[in-house]
Amino acid sequence: MRSKEVSRRAIRSDVLPSAATAVGTRSPAETPEDFLRLALEARDPQTRERHARRGLACDERELAPDTQFLLLRQIYLAEADCDRWADAAKIAVQMAELGVFRDLAHHDEGRAHAALGDLDRAIACQRVAARRSPPARRSFHGWCLGTLQHFDGDVDGALKTLRRAERWAHRDRALIRAHAAYVRLDSGIAAPGLDEIIDSLARSPAREGYGQFLLGIIAYQVGDRRRAAVYLRAFLRRNAAIDPAKIATIREELHRARKALADIESD
Repeated sequence: MRSKEVSRRAIRSDVLPSAATAVGTRSPAETPEDFLRLALEARDPQTRERHARRGLACDERELAPDTQFLLLRQIYLAEADCDRWADAAKIAVQMAELGVFRDLAHHDEGRAHAALGDLDRAIACQRVAARRSPPARRSFHGWCLGTLQHFDGDVDGALKTLRRAERWAHRDRALIRAHAAYVRLDSGIAAPGLDEIIDSLARSPAREGYGQFLLGIIAYQVGDRRRAAVYLRAFLRRNAAIDPAKIATIREELHRARKALADIESD
């Protein structure tokens, strides 16, 4: 297992509060919502951060907490894209202090610490995110926590967390079950019902993206090297041109996929 230079995947868009709820119709007036829209449309981190900071500089009476949160998050993402994770963590703390979407703020703080190699703090932040999560995001936060625990060597803790996450899951249930199976296999523990778990993930909408990593790495663990190569190559291709922030947050998965492929191709 690698040292604590591991991190977690970037927060998925389907668990974020919709920016559309905070962005109003286009107007000549320079409102916080106008600047948020400009930040969301920006093509580089510097422009995104500039517009977000201008939005935060607006009259406080015009700045709703959810809009303020989303503006701060644009700055967080800009810092992450520039690999300034320590600054990103500080922004996440400000996001949490607003009192809205606090689970997402703690999650963002956690992935910043993970990108910095501090898994202890990352896990602590992710625990808070899981505790403060509404039901709709509870499986997501549990899954993230279980992944961090796995990479930190806490196999029992990871499996317990993933079981709780599975109970709350809907669309991602097959993915979380497969992840628990991978934790078992990676730790030398039997994974009961593995064939059914693999088939369920392969048939689910979650088979793309992170699902490709799990299908590939599980196939590698059980010796199906041809199938492993297919899925792991697909996972690496899918993430070949992603932004720096996401690369940092799935660094360990990318490392493990490349290591497995190198072993397969050395035969």
